[in-house]
Amino acid sequence: MSDLAIKNRTADVETSGYEEHPELIQQNAEWTDLSPVEVKLCGISLGLGLILLGIFLYAFRG
Repeated sequence: MSDLAIKNRTADVETSGYEEHPELIQQNAEWTDLSPVEVKLCGISLGLGLILLGIFLYAFRG
């Protein structure tokens, strides 16, 4: 296959994804930023997970 045919084929595949799933377009249009409370909760969860991972690695490897 030529390069042009491959590019056209991949372009058709990419555009068909949105045509088959119009709810994805709607979800992207409804995107909002996280509130400060949500950001804080995500940070706490991530921090706690990393700390516990470190504790468990230290405890079971040492």
